[in-house]
Parts: sequence; C-alpha cells; structure tokens
Amino acid sequence: MNLEGKQVLITGGSGGIGYAIAEAMLAKGANVAITGRREGVLREAAERLRQKGRAEYVAADVSTEGGRKATLACALEKLGGLDVLVDNTGGVRAGRIEDATETEIRTMIEVDLVAPILLTRAALPALRASGNGLVST
Repeated sequence: MNLEGKQVLITGGSGGIGYAIAEAMLAKGANVAITGRREGVLREAAERLRQKGRAEYVAADVSTEGGRKATLACALEKLGGLDVLVDNTGGVRAGRIEDATETEIRTMIEVDLVAPILLTRAALPALRASGNGLVST
C-alpha cells in the first residue's frame, strides 16, 4: 500500500513498537494520529514525530467505550479521515500466571482483545469510506 498522504491511527503510539510504527509511517508520507492513556508522554512523542511529518495525538483509554469514541472522533477530525488503523494497544502483567488475579487477567483481555475488536468495528465506516482502508494488529 502506498502510504503517501494516507491518514493513519496508531493505538499505543507513544512509545515502543507503536512509536516506531508511527515513525515508519511518517517516513512513507503518511499523516499519523497516536493514542494512549498518558497525556504528557503522548504530547512529547507527538512533538518528536512532528519533526518528521504531520502527527496528532489524543489521550484516551481505548479499553473504554468513551475512550474509543474520543480516539476515533479525534483522529477523524484532526486527520480528516481514516485510511489505516493500527491496533497496537496492549497490556501484560509480568510474572507467573498463577500469581495473577482474576481482575488482572480480565484487564489484559479487555485491553489486548476486546478493545481492538471494538475500535476496529467502530472505525469500519471511516475505513470503508476511504476506499482503500486497512487494519493492522
């Protein structure tokens, strides 16, 4: 896919793999919006990314309905559409599974599985409208 001028939303984009994906997308000429839960970290990441191209950000928790709505609305408004959704959000509790509480396990499932499915579902109309939408996990 030619990414020149494409509008890309990357969840978990403030660091690690998500940030590297944002850098790579910008290098290919895409416009990116990154999302995550920590406003300060996101703002700093977006400032660094803006040295390479157009980068927006939204602080939101995509494991919640309100966070998904805010993320998608912000990306659509700031980017003017959506061509690519990169579902990169993830959370893992380090340690032995037998030491993990039920709440910790359920939180991992919500963040790693349910949130990306629901965000993708919500983004489908915009991705279809682009005529060449793509989802990557």
